[in-house]
Formats: sequence, C-alpha cells, structure tokens
Amino acid sequence: MKAVLIIADGLGGRPTDVSGKTCLEAAQTPNLDELASRGVIGLVDPIAPGIRPGSDTAHLSLLGYDPYQVYAGRGVFECLGIGMSVQPGDICFRANFATVTPDEDGFIVEDRRAGRISSGQHELAEALNAISLEKSVGVEFDFRASTQHRGALLLRGKQLSPFVTDNDPHESGKKAIAFQPVVGHDDEVACRTATAMNELVSYSYEVLHDHPVNQQRQRAGEHPANYILARGASILPYLDPIETLYGVRGAVIAGGALYRGIALACGMERIDAPGTTGGLDTDLASKAKTVLEALRRLDYVFLHVKGTDNAAHDHDAKAKTAFIERIDAELVGPLMEDIDWERTHLAFTGDHTTPIDYGDHTAEPVPVLFVGPNVRQDSTIAFGEREASRGGLCRFSGRILPMLFNYNNWNPKFGS
Repeated sequence: MKAVLIIADGLGGRPTDVSGKTCLEAAQTPNLDELASRGVIGLVDPIAPGIRPGSDTAHLSLLGYDPYQVYAGRGVFECLGIGMSVQPGDICFRANFATVTPDEDGFIVEDRRAGRISSGQHELAEALNAISLEKSVGVEFDFRASTQHRGALLLRGKQLSPFVTDNDPHESGKKAIAFQPVVGHDDEVACRTATAMNELVSYSYEVLHDHPVNQQRQRAGEHPANYILARGASILPYLDPIETLYGVRGAVIAGGALYRGIALACGMERIDAPGTTGGLDTDLASKAKTVLEALRRLDYVFLHVKGTDNAAHDHDAKAKTAFIERIDAELVGPLMEDIDWERTHLAFTGDHTTPIDYGDHTAEPVPVLFVGPNVRQDSTIAFGEREASRGGLCRFSGRILPMLFNYNNWNPKFGS
C-alpha cells in the first residue's frame, strides 16, 4: 500500500465575495470535487477548536505529534529545512530580510518582507556572514537565505539560551524591537544571547544598506533588503521518527524550509522537485511528477504547497482562488490519472484558515478529504468548507497522517 498527504497552506477561508463564498468554494475544482465524491470529507481543527495555529505547530499536530509536548520553537525547523547541520546547544531562528529606516534610537520597519525579494539574497547572505561580532566573544553565527525574503539564522557558542524574545514587531510602520531575555529566564546566559543578537542585527544594517544588490533595488524603485528580523528562537527537539512509530519510510516535497525541516525532524527523506519555489509561481506539475516517482520506492509522500497562504497573507482573493484552481488542474489532476488507486490512499487538507480580509491565521477548521480503496464513501459531491461540514468525517482535531496510515493498516494497536 501507498499513501499521499497533500497540505495546501492556508487553504481555509471566510466568505470573500458578494455570493458569500470562500476562495475554495469559489474556485473551479472538478478534480477535488470528484475525489470528494469518491471518498469521505470533514472538517479538521489543526490543533484544537478555538486555537489559532502557527504553521509549525499545525504541521506537527497534523503529522500526529502533540505540539504541546514536542514544540520548542520554529527556528530549528527553518535551519534544518534549509540544510544546516544543527547541533545540541545551537540556537536557531527564523529570519526575514526586511526594509527599515533608521531613527534616533533604532529602526522603523517599513516592509517586513523587503518587497518579497526574489533575487540577490545569497549575495546579501554572504555579506552578513562576513560580520565579526566584537562584543559577543566566542559566539559564531550562520545565516542562510531561503525562498524570497525568508532565511534561517543559527547561533553557536558556549552559554547560549533559546529564551530570548524576537525583534520582529509583526507590523509595518513600527520600530524593530530589541532582543531581551524571556520573562522568568533573565539569567546571564539569556542576557548573553540577547546581546549577541542585538549586535548582529545592528551590524546587518551597516553591511546591507549600501550593498550593490540594494543599490540596484533602490534604482529600480524596489524596497531594499537592509535589515534582519529574527524570531522563533529554539533548540534541537527530539521527535519519535515516523519509521519507528509505523514501520514505513516516506519523503517530503516542499518549497519552504519550515515544512522540510519539520518533516526531516520526523525522519522523512527530503526530495526536491524541479521548479519548486514556495510561491505562487511554483511548478505544480513537477511536484506531481516527483510524487509519483517517489512512490515507486517509498511507502508515503508528504507534499506541501505554499502559494494559497501567500496570496491570503497578501489579501489577494483573486490570486488565492486562481492558485487553488491551479492545484486542482496541475497537481491533483495528474495524480488522479496516474496513481494506482487499488492500493493508494490520499488525504488533502490545509494547515490552517487564512482569511483574505484578516490576512493571518484564524481558528476555523479546515476541510479535509480521504480517498482510496478502504475509505467508506459519504454522500458529499464537492470539496469546500460548508460541504465539509456535512461530510462523514464530521469535525475532529489533528492527526491526519495517522488517520491516512490507518487506511493502509500500518498503525500499531493501542492495548491488547
């Protein structure tokens, strides 16, 4: 038996047009609708009802882990996913290139994503990695650029702590925040870590604001990537590997470092699909082809698609609807045609709801479908939020991957 899990990031939504439809409901999705009619659908709370999920905690929950027990921060997953060798004691951060302007005693964040910069990031990363920290003797760091504005930052040295706050204000027009020890952890080690981070981001402006990449961006009327925002300080966690839990081997196909990192921490293999960008321009047909190739030698594949969430964060209903239609035509369609449906089960869902008007994650449940030879078919004939509320799965929380594995009879018995 084989299994495929597809997570479309930020899939869920709220009514966005005059007809009261969500982007998913407004999209033309004949392939997802057919799968829904052949399988069973419902609503999943990624973590639990009323809990606004982060992408990291939601994925841990959907993959079968209890985020309240294993989550130690996002940064480590970003570092793992980008290919860094994380060691015990390292402090990992999720990082953004950002656009700032200096003021009297700090920096005002003009754009947290530096215009979603799409080129020159690796040259900027080289400049950052040439910085030598003077106050924080014995602290080393490594910055890696990922997709668009995203990156990962790793601190290494003796006596470092993950208990430091972020410098990201999470809103444009506000001042970048100084790193500080987390309340209740204001010991010498946390103070040393906060000092190192404050020194590093201050130097980041010095080396980036006049960098040739940013000079060119400014001449083109684009936002310069002249500062680093960092958040999600964390250390290396331990997750029971999926192969140990279920006796099966799988892989992750994802453009975003976070999702690769979580899957790698769970013991999955990383497979890169050509043309994968983590954005709206990603090559979905290539992802479908890569899934089919991976299934020839592995038991299951976890496929992540990011563009739905990007469009929702940008308050762009038209782009989100269009991307859902691309998922249906360019990804789901080819998989439907070539998967061996006599011995394969597939699950399709999102990791959270991202409404267009709000532009961030909310706590509404997300539609989910399961299809395959052992699935008890319900009476639904379409895939969307309201149709899912009438589905045979009803409403439940997390654990999509274990539920998918159950159809393949892979799950261990609890009890005798």
